[in-house]
This record gives sequence, structure tokens and C-alpha cells, in this order.
Amino acid sequence: MDYTEKIDYSSLSTYMGCPRKFMFQYMMHLRPSGNSIHLVFGSCWHYGLEESYSLLKKDPKNVSAMDLTITSIKAFNKLWELDGAPLWKDEDLIFPKSPGHAANMYKQYWERFLEFDHGKVLAVEAPFAINLSHYGSHLPRYIGRIDLILKDGEGIEIIDHKTAKAIYKITPQSFENSFQTDGYLTAGRLFYNKIPKITYRMALCQKSKIDFQPITISKRASAIDHFLHDLVFYLKKIQKDITLLEEDKEKCTNRTDLLQSFHRCYGQACTAFFSQCTYFDLCRLRNNPLGWIDKAPQGFHYDEWDPDTHDEKMRNRLADAEGKE
Repeated sequence: MDYTEKIDYSSLSTYMGCPRKFMFQYMMHLRPSGNSIHLVFGSCWHYGLEESYSLLKKDPKNVSAMDLTITSIKAFNKLWELDGAPLWKDEDLIFPKSPGHAANMYKQYWERFLEFDHGKVLAVEAPFAINLSHYGSHLPRYIGRIDLILKDGEGIEIIDHKTAKAIYKITPQSFENSFQTDGYLTAGRLFYNKIPKITYRMALCQKSKIDFQPITISKRASAIDHFLHDLVFYLKKIQKDITLLEEDKEKCTNRTDLLQSFHRCYGQACTAFFSQCTYFDLCRLRNNPLGWIDKAPQGFHYDEWDPDTHDEKMRNRLADAEGKE
């Protein structure tokens, strides 16, 4: 993805946490080999809800909670067959992040939320792009995709689906202060001419119970203005680092050379989310990691991220799989 043209929350939040990690992941396109059960399950869970909400939007009068449950399970299993089943054949080993448990979760989800969402669906998987050219030349567009937009009386409500092991005391505050939250609210304000509220529906993946914890956030217009101010600040920093990176590619030829671009951020960024950063060892091995641009180090492979094409690729894979059946 050309980060002089567009940027999304995933890559921006990575830069805010550690610019060097952003360089590894989004400029050099290095990804660890293997798959994460958490990411695969989360993607399948989202896809199941996306297909069901599309059905609910199309025909709200003639669908029941059981119809939506069946639609969700079928969609989940289609994607799971491609990304999950080849790696995790034994559901007991990965429980509760398994297709069987997901089926029970969908049943309880629709029994709980269909009454609230019935007849209110405005958009499903709605893409947006925020043009920032009036804040300065050569700034990229801020892009994203909203899971669900509902009518809320005279206003609108944005719904974002998350899967999590548990809700912690700081969870609501982390979402309230998230660039993802402010980006969604800004998009809602720009495209619907209203300040929406946003609700994160947290699906708890636990062995002992199934539960959903909504976290609702409302903000004033001043918070959106503050977000745009901060967004422009970080985008200008990224553009400067991209320019410096091109200079580093020419000047830094030895592994001990010090880069002027994308500085490391020591400390919390190295152990975020109670685990070691994926690129921790690469940071320690070399001052200058640019030698890995053309040859990925052991345990990594190249995979370029582009949210605009990610959804299309997934749907093409699903269509190909259906065609082979």
C-alpha cells in the first residue's frame, strides 16, 4: 500500500506505538510465519455477522433469530475451512475459539440483539475515506470500514464487533481514547451530517460461559476536531519518515549503520498486550534492518497489507472454494 496516498487505523496505530514496528510490518511487509488462532477466529466471527446483517438489511420482515444463526454459522464455516481447518483440526485443543463454540455464540447473539437491531440496519461493512488535503498538501486519505451502522431515533449508531477473552477495568477507557473510535465518529459526522455514538459489542470467548458486553461511547464535536488535529500531526511525521527511509536505503549499506527514519520506541511497545513484540529479535540483531528488504529473515515472510484489496481477496478465495465443490 502506498502510504503517501492512504492509511488506515491498523497501520497508524502501529506507528503511534512504535515507528520501527511500522517500518517492519508496513514498509518492509515482514510478517511472522504461521497463523494466529485469535486473528483467524476473529475474522471468521466478523464474516458470519456480516453475512447475517446483510440478510437482515435486505429482508428484515421475514428473518428470524434462527435464520440469522444458521446464516452466521454457514458463513463462519466457509471461511474457517480455508483459514482454520487446515491448521487446527482438533477443536478441543483450541476451544473456546472453535467452530462448535462459535455456533453456540451466534445463537445467543441473535437471541439477544435481533430485537434491538430489527429494522434499523443502514449499512453493513461500510467503507469510508476522509480527505485531508485541506490540512496540507500530499497528506494521505484516512480510510476504514465500519462493521455496522444502525438508525438510532433521529441519529445513528456505529457498531463494531470484537472478540476478547475478558473485559478489564481499562477496556472502556482504551476504546474511548482509541483513534479507531474517533475515526469512526468522524466518518459518521462527515457522511451522515450527525455525530453518532459508537458501541463495541465484545463477544467474550470463554470456556465457562458465553456473554456479550456492549461498550458505548459518545463524544462532542470538539473531540472530533481534536482527532483531526492529531491525525494530521502523525501523518506528517509518517511522510517525513518515508522520505528519510528513501535516503537511508542509499546511505545505510552496513548492518551496523544507524537509520535516520522510523526510530525505535523502547519500553512498553516491546511488550504490549502482555507479550513480546513480533519484531523484538530483529530490532536487537541489527541497527540497520534494510538488508531484509529483499530477503526475509528466518521465521518471516513477505505479505503486503492493503485494506482496499483484503476483502476482495477473501471473497475471491471463498468463490474459488465454492467452485471446486
